[in-house]
Amino acid sequence: MAGTHSIQHENPVKAAGVMSGPLANVVNDNGTLGLIMELSGKLQTTLDLESLLELFAQVMKAQFDFDTLRYQTIDESLSLKFGRRAGRNKLNYDLSVLDTDLGAITLTRGRKFREPEIKQIENLLVALLYPLRNALLYRDAIHSAFIDSLTGVKNRTAFDSNFSRETEYNRRKGSDLSLIVFDIDFFKRINDNYGHVVGDAVLKQVAQTVEETIRSSDALYRYGGEEFAIVLNGTDMKGATLLAERIRRNVESMAIPSLQDVRVTMSLGVATLKSKETSSKLFERADAALYEAKQGGRNQVVSAA
Repeated sequence: MAGTHSIQHENPVKAAGVMSGPLANVVNDNGTLGLIMELSGKLQTTLDLESLLELFAQVMKAQFDFDTLRYQTIDESLSLKFGRRAGRNKLNYDLSVLDTDLGAITLTRGRKFREPEIKQIENLLVALLYPLRNALLYRDAIHSAFIDSLTGVKNRTAFDSNFSRETEYNRRKGSDLSLIVFDIDFFKRINDNYGHVVGDAVLKQVAQTVEETIRSSDALYRYGGEEFAIVLNGTDMKGATLLAERIRRNVESMAIPSLQDVRVTMSLGVATLKSKETSSKLFERADAALYEAKQGGRNQVVSAA
């Protein structure tokens, strides 16, 4: 069966084991109602989106045979799939609650879904709506807390949260971890001469240029003001230094119309994790290399000894 359905929920009224409102057309027996209430209770035990949907998929699998269950957010920023290869028969559902779009769920299997099964699937989807909305709100709140609102890259809070863990993980694995710390040369002059609006535009353009230069597995953070940091997993000193030089050249060649003929340059310090070194010591060495680059004339890369 193919086609897209809509599962919506407004304001259910619950009394003495009976639901009225939109649920009245969905819940049609006490057994189904009990299953929905039980599922709803389970789903309210977590705000983690992936855990929530995995739990929902497990409950669905216990009730119905299907090949895959796929969930996708409205903006397609997240897609989760549970199960094996998708079958050719599909059920597609757009989910919403209180006029808020929650994404879409697709169920697939090789044989057709029967009408009683479809009805029961829709019953269970109703129980998912509010826990899914809460998990999405929680995900957005966490995302906002770790993202710099101006540049859209990870912020200092995210760096403080992640860097020690990344350092410890790579030390246990015995793999390379490098850190690049950089800032924009004479950024105060840009703000003083052209205004903070132009200064903000420079920060955004620099962040975008750096993100386009590094790998998707590398992490860019705005550490504070005009200072940034890049954590490079699986990268030794040679590779990190080459990348830093590529970033320096790409930023230097940026064209920002509001700055007329003024060229934006950066100074960069590079360090690679040593055996038994702490994350704070690694940052110290990268930051000292950055300071050396600035003292040596700026617009250059210096690697820590």
